[in-house]
Amino acid sequence: MSHNILKRVADGKLPMQFALRNDIGLLQDLRNAGYLRVTFGPFILGQSRSATVTEITPLGRAVVRYLGV
Repeated sequence: MSHNILKRVADGKLPMQFALRNDIGLLQDLRNAGYLRVTFGPFILGQSRSATVTEITPLGRAVVRYLGV
């Protein structure tokens, strides 16, 4: 679930790197919701895509506090 990855980011040190396909999808959702600033590596057919989280936005921090994650 996306709140689990949001907790990992909130508890970790930024910038944080991700490479698992499931994580990439969840990070896209969290970025689209405005919770995180994320840079995605280029899509290259046959290779894993990577992502780097550089910031939790003020909205993301509010969600972390509200959900207690």
